[in-house]
Amino acid sequence: MTQHPDRTKEPAVRAFDMLHMPEPTLTKLPNGIELYALNAGDQPLNRITVSYASGLMEAAIPDALSLAAQLLREGTESYTGSQVSETLDFHGAWLKCDAGSHDTTVSLWSLNKSTVNLLPLLREILTSPAFPEKEFATLRDKHKARYLLSQKNVGYMAAQIDKKNVFGENHPMSRILNAEEIEALTTDDVHAAYKQAFSTAPRVFVTGEITELLPEIIEFFSEFEFADSSHPAQNILPMQPVAAGAVATCDVDSEHQAALAVSIPAIDRSHPDYIPLRLVVMALGGYFGSRLMANIREDKGYTYGINGNLLGYREGGVVSIMTNTAPQYVDSVISEIRRELNRLREEPMDEEELAIVRNNAMSSLAAILDTPFSIMDHHISHFHTGTPDDYFNRQLEAIKSLSSNQIMELAQKYLDPQRMIISIAHPTAESAAAGE
Repeated sequence: MTQHPDRTKEPAVRAFDMLHMPEPTLTKLPNGIELYALNAGDQPLNRITVSYASGLMEAAIPDALSLAAQLLREGTESYTGSQVSETLDFHGAWLKCDAGSHDTTVSLWSLNKSTVNLLPLLREILTSPAFPEKEFATLRDKHKARYLLSQKNVGYMAAQIDKKNVFGENHPMSRILNAEEIEALTTDDVHAAYKQAFSTAPRVFVTGEITELLPEIIEFFSEFEFADSSHPAQNILPMQPVAAGAVATCDVDSEHQAALAVSIPAIDRSHPDYIPLRLVVMALGGYFGSRLMANIREDKGYTYGINGNLLGYREGGVVSIMTNTAPQYVDSVISEIRRELNRLREEPMDEEELAIVRNNAMSSLAAILDTPFSIMDHHISHFHTGTPDDYFNRQLEAIKSLSSNQIMELAQKYLDPQRMIISIAHPTAESAAAGE
């Protein structure tokens, strides 16, 4: 007889089992490539991620590298863009190309039975992209259109003001091309950006059910040649934030709401306080029932959503709070943010809320272990962000040892409302009136 669960009773709650992060094996190839392999999963599929240690901040023109990454799948010496797409579709494969702050990555997902047949295409995408003029012009025009559209988005504009306030007006992280500069980009710029980013030996990350495939993948990458087998120096400049308490605003046409970005310069991922401070900021605004959400969204009704995060860049760290609200509530939202920062600094957190914060943090860590791909993403992030080798275990220990007193001490040390840097994007008077 089939037994059905009693829907009138809550399911039992139990503590998380001990979480363990599997480690990939490293093979150093003679050409300088470091190949990390993680044999995991029970499905016959895999992912190959090729990561070059050069990104937007190292590029002379960041937008050119961004376009180069998008154009990698638009044709090579032997494949047209259509043939690239048809080959991927035929094998049920997926290709993703991204340019990050200090890295450029190409990832190929495929069924194990098709991987070897796709390796010649992957080689050409990595080593001999064509950057066809027609496809370049189309992507450049789309890039320009997105830029023009973003200038009418209060959230984007507040984020851009905030970035300049946190990093510095002339910092590489604050660079952005205007419409005329985007229009002036050429395929020569794209070629130069590609050559600069892809000229040195990458790191390769292979994961999935790869027992039989791994020897062939190692042999494939051993055949690559590079002028320089070392990892390039990266353009990492410390943040240069404006004075504490600074407020910057701008007007945006065609929007009815205002966007607010609040930042407090903090510490980077290498600092011993970073992980516990991240938990404090999670309590502030990192999940649906957090302090900011409970107060400003649920109690006051000033916004549909507000979030707070500790962002760790190689250039430094920053506590970031962002939300959209009606223009008349901006000052009230800022006041409530100050209030919640002071509450964390002055009032001990009760055990019930502390348990909720711990469980949310543990759930986030457990989610990393869901799939072989998410596990490998954690290891890739280690190289992209500069986290310590034992970062996962440090997070486990920080969650277990988190206490109310520690939260107050860290909040007093890092969450001073007087250090807030505020960026606001308002709708123009005409746009606000149209929305009433």
